[in-house]
Amino acid sequence: MRCREVALLALLAIGTPASAAVPAATEEQAQAWQAAQAAAEAAAASSSLMPPLDVSEWYTVTIADTTVGYMNTQVSVTETSVKNMELMDVQVSRGTDTSRMAFETVFEEALLTEPAPADVPAGMELSGGVAVMSYDQRFANSEVKMHAKMIEGGITLTSYNGEKEHVTDLELPEEPWRGRMRARLEFTRRCRAGEREIVIQTMRPELGPRIVNLTSTFVGMGQVWDGEEKVESSLWTVQISDVPVNMSEAYPVHGPLRCYRMLQMGLDMPFGHLLAALSSKEDALQAAVDDPTRKLPELVYAMFAPLSRQITDVYDARMVKLRVRIKEDKQAKLELPSAGYQKVVDAGNNQLLVTIDLQAPRRATSAELTNAEFRKPSAMVDSSDEVVVELAHRVDAQLAAQGHKLPSITEEPFKLTAEAERELAFALRDLVHNHISSKHLSTAYASASETARTGSGDCTEHAVLLAAVLKARHIPARVCHGLVYVEDGGSAISGEATVGADGQVSRGSSDKPGQFGWHMWTQGLVDGRWLDLDATLHVPYSVGHVLVGTSSMSDKEAHNNHMQMAALIGNIEMDLLEVSHKWR
Repeated sequence: MRCREVALLALLAIGTPASAAVPAATEEQAQAWQAAQAAAEAAAASSSLMPPLDVSEWYTVTIADTTVGYMNTQVSVTETSVKNMELMDVQVSRGTDTSRMAFETVFEEALLTEPAPADVPAGMELSGGVAVMSYDQRFANSEVKMHAKMIEGGITLTSYNGEKEHVTDLELPEEPWRGRMRARLEFTRRCRAGEREIVIQTMRPELGPRIVNLTSTFVGMGQVWDGEEKVESSLWTVQISDVPVNMSEAYPVHGPLRCYRMLQMGLDMPFGHLLAALSSKEDALQAAVDDPTRKLPELVYAMFAPLSRQITDVYDARMVKLRVRIKEDKQAKLELPSAGYQKVVDAGNNQLLVTIDLQAPRRATSAELTNAEFRKPSAMVDSSDEVVVELAHRVDAQLAAQGHKLPSITEEPFKLTAEAERELAFALRDLVHNHISSKHLSTAYASASETARTGSGDCTEHAVLLAAVLKARHIPARVCHGLVYVEDGGSAISGEATVGADGQVSRGSSDKPGQFGWHMWTQGLVDGRWLDLDATLHVPYSVGHVLVGTSSMSDKEAHNNHMQMAALIGNIEMDLLEVSHKWR
């Protein structure tokens, strides 16, 4: 069960969780590769490469040896800039649904100049030589876009989700970096010089406008298909700083495009190895054609996290204690926050003791109390949208009947009592639960304003809309990502078992082990404490949640808020230590 595979969307765009370490190259392999590069450099008239422009490369993408789509890279030049585009378009299975997703990133950079095309023009070091950097994610019927324009002294960031745009002004980085083309040429230069570990400062549009270190490590030699024949190639692992990814790439050892033309990119995904291999345009496009007879990789059920035994009557329980650990053959670092109803204690040996107590919400930190991002609208959590605001006030009559005084939609906001604020938060949770009447996996990462209008979606739409209506009523809010307990036969939206015609929840049989699926929900800041609220459930919240991370979903971080989750997919196991149904 997985109501939302947002983390895997990010992984397909940038890489995959680091798994077992890739063996380092033998000294013999390294020396053979370095000797080949030295010989090629000695024979070349110049060590710098002015790459071919106006070129398009096509790759066939497979997952677990099944063709799922294509990747296309293009370099083109105008009178004023060089443009570098990368597009991946694939199909996957999501439970009973099939979804098509595409990720496009674009850099527009200053023209390359000889004799050192990898160098950033003087005066543009803090903009990386980049004029525009953009990211476009299309999944099912939804689209998320980010457009960063470098201006004098800053960055204008325009985010788009659904029908609205949000504009944010940011400062330029404080240290130099390179755009995609110059980063690629710097790798080429240093690869040709025989360096075995190459670190380059750059940006990845899907991670937002922040500098990352791209570390490429030589791991060996091999024969790799170049679209026509197998050629001797250097093999590299690639990692991005602060992001749990581990990619592999292959480049030709010989020829004019050695160390430059990418022949393959590989990713070890939880549901099978992904490989983008150089091919013809015809073959690549054919791989993306719908084929009902093709068994596509499954994203939802492949990401279950096992639990040693079931949590009995999970919706009636007050507290659970879990031991969470990394699988023995994995190398991911295990980190979980103490926030909301969750308390985490380090038990050593990459194990954590996690307690979820519904009568012990944790206090917000001083930084969280003053963080404006938990109050401001964004492209995803567009709390200023008129439909969202109107929706957020539909609970007023109900709360007024209970004796709580609230500002009307036309009044200036005023400070509520702690009791009124708490009741408002719970009423808004119930409102979103009932408003999203069409609960399915067909919607993909819709904004709050879109969901307010359509009333459809899965756990992501519930979480984002609830955050928006909370903000619209001046309750600071953020979105949570983590795991939800899945009952036997549980829903792909909430983990909750089927509700029968009599209104009773159908429980799973107690002789089967439990499991957790990846999920999203919301936290509201009420009376100085974070309250967990899950709008997908028939109750406000349950102990069957493990929090992995939180996000304000601000425009500058909306594409980079699921990396903690990505590191753990397929890598964790959990033991149920204690469950209590006694309420204080």
